[in-house]
Amino acid sequence: MNDNLIISISREYGSGGREIGETLASTLGIAYYDKELINRIVQKCGFPDDVVEAHDEKVLNRFLFTPNRFLTGADLDQPIASAIHAAEIDSIRSAADEGPCVIVGRSADSILSAYPGLISIYVSAPMENRIARVMRRNNLSESEAKARIARIDKDRAHYYRYFTDKKWGEATNYDLCVNSGKLTADDAVAVIRAYIDRIRPAL
Repeated sequence: MNDNLIISISREYGSGGREIGETLASTLGIAYYDKELINRIVQKCGFPDDVVEAHDEKVLNRFLFTPNRFLTGADLDQPIASAIHAAEIDSIRSAADEGPCVIVGRSADSILSAYPGLISIYVSAPMENRIARVMRRNNLSESEAKARIARIDKDRAHYYRYFTDKKWGEATNYDLCVNSGKLTADDAVAVIRAYIDRIRPAL
């Protein structure tokens, strides 16, 4: 297994994790994967784009949710989600094998946990910062932004737990946790780069 530098970024919705990931990849001159993974997954699983996107970081039937069902092979209630996630695993691993990269979301930190070059990062922010960002970015009212944040964070937490049997956002699951509330994307990237330089000084 190669030791490519692979940076996985998990993020609270509205924390700016995607922008931080894009800026980090650009600064380091390495590949960036977020929505770009959708095409790879479509090609591997054969489902249409809209079906894959509908399952992206979601376990659609929460009433059937049981931790670790995917890992134990008992995921019969979610056959489409499981097939898509299996294609997602292949896509994420193939991206990591191709060279150094930043991968946002999709439980990449768990999928690539055996890769020696993996650095896993979790980006969070105070709720007021997240609400302001989501209101501005999506032209929503405060109540609408709050509702969207709650829904998407819940989807991500259920997805992560379903496929990894770990708790999304728990600090011990990541190498570095960054609070972006008082940082610009460039500031956050500087913090992350300082960490990378400390543990991988040859880069």
